[in-house]
Amino acid sequence: GFKDFVDYNVEAEALGYHSTFVVEHHFTGFGQVSASLNLLTWVAARTTTLRLGTAVVVLPWHNPVLLAEQAATIDLMSNGRLEFGVGKGYRHNEFASFCIPMAEADERFEEGLALILKSWTSEQRFSHHGKFWHFENIVVEPPTAQKPHPPVWMAAGNPDSIRRVAERGFGLMLDQFAAPETIIERFNLFRSE
Repeated sequence: GFKDFVDYNVEAEALGYHSTFVVEHHFTGFGQVSASLNLLTWVAARTTTLRLGTAVVVLPWHNPVLLAEQAATIDLMSNGRLEFGVGKGYRHNEFASFCIPMAEADERFEEGLALILKSWTSEQRFSHHGKFWHFENIVVEPPTAQKPHPPVWMAAGNPDSIRRVAERGFGLMLDQFAAPETIIERFNLFRSE
């Protein structure tokens, strides 16, 4: 289905669609997308205007510096078409399979996001010694095409999370399971914040 997905996106661009967003899931056995950035690379190579989004990259599972480099590469090679959607994850089986405690999701997300943004915006080498990640004297390459970095989208569902997205100036990603009334309520909260 991956090749069909790429072809669908080529067709979508020809029909005037603005963007495509790809999910990330692991270990389901249902053929879900596990390497969203790799798949978006193929879409980028076959399109010229379609925005390329992750919905979402689950930050607690990824090395943030390697992720920053991979995402920057797609942004650069696509002439600045990356929309970088991030989240902390919610599926217990995925955390269990990665051997990462779900209780660490918030802290891993925050540290990872801060490192990615610093990787994209730092104009000099830096070091980082955090709770989960340690890097010494690094420069992250390549630079992103979009400045200061690609648009960041953040998954959120509860009022406190929605407020944090608004405070950061990120785009809001809502889940696909909530009732329309709930989606409208969450969007209105985001807009008011």
